[in-house]
Amino acid sequence: MKNKRRKFLKEVCPTVALAFMGVSLLEACSSGGNDTVDNGNDGNGGGGSGDKGYVISGGNIIIDLNHSAFSALDDNGWMNFTAQKMLLLKIDASTYRAFTNSCPHQGVRSAWSYNSSDDKFRCNQHSHTYPTDCNSDGSAGGKLKCFTSSYDSGKLTVTPS
Repeated sequence: MKNKRRKFLKEVCPTVALAFMGVSLLEACSSGGNDTVDNGNDGNGGGGSGDKGYVISGGNIIIDLNHSAFSALDDNGWMNFTAQKMLLLKIDASTYRAFTNSCPHQGVRSAWSYNSSDDKFRCNQHSHTYPTDCNSDGSAGGKLKCFTSSYDSGKLTVTPS
């Protein structure tokens, strides 16, 4: 009987333990967020292709605002462009701003919302807000880093620096 119990514990217990832990490990490794645009690099360190809605040329990211991947920017007035780690904000039909999507407080990139009445981005990790004027500090101190951006004929060119 002693050997049967030992054999049972050696064969069954690791499987049961892994089954319980495996669920937790899988949940912990999931992204948990909804990335707006999830890729754009062609894998060769180069620019990415036009079918992604943007290309990288030199130090610039050129975004085709008519591409379906960027419809949220037109529909909602802003979007978290996670593939290039930036927040995009539509000011009017031909004016856009681009910011880092790294919260100055703790570097969170995926928990953003935008309040148009206050003209502030909100990091929902700790509820800190950041003005979009590129000059004012947020509620936790620090500013969202602004990138140079320009619009021409349906293309938004952003120079992250």
